Amino acid sequence: MWQSYLNGLLVAFGLIMAIGTQNAFVLAQSLRREHHLPVAAFCVICDALLVAAGVFGLATILAQNPILLGIARWGGAAFLL
Repeated sequence: MWQSYLNGLLVAFGLIMAIGTQNAFVLAQSLRREHHLPVAAFCVICDALLVAAGVFGLATILAQNPILLGIARWGGAAFLL
């Protein structure tokens, strides 16, 4: 059990450490001191929710329900826009 927990923790840290669009945005907001704390908090909460959803098998639920899959697909597209 501890091995699985440690592997998940390391994967999560690896995902957070990579400089991507989200992290670049947070860094830019922080350097400009424009709403840096709410932006960082929002990103941390979103990341934690997405990791937890993945861990608890959201993909299985979405594969079984096409309506939820569509909602997730278009919700993700709206988030990216």
